[in-house]
Amino acid sequence: RREMRPFGVQVSIIEPGGFRTGMTDPATVVKGFERLWEGLPVETQAAYGRHYLETYAKSTVLLHRLSSSCLSPVTGAMEHALLARFPRSRYAAGWDARFALLPLSYCPAWLTDTI
Repeated sequence: RREMRPFGVQVSIIEPGGFRTGMTDPATVVKGFERLWEGLPVETQAAYGRHYLETYAKSTVLLHRLSSSCLSPVTGAMEHALLARFPRSRYAAGWDARFALLPLSYCPAWLTDTI
């Protein structure tokens, strides 16, 4: 974002929370993850264990369930960022982004890694 300022380009960061899109469909996500898993060396698969893959698959279902199907917070943030005379430097779209992700984005990396 800051790198573009010398060129007169203002960049706004839009941080969406969980939204139901084709990218978050559990079947699609798990299928892609399994394809990547199969391409891993046997040693890497053994280090993580099949349990890692199964836990990840279960978490995608839960995240999809908790996600919102209404994309208007994201499109509203995009609209404001593009059309406002003084757009914000950062937008949090969705309740989860506003209360969890956005505050974490201001924390030092060592703290967010711990959490």
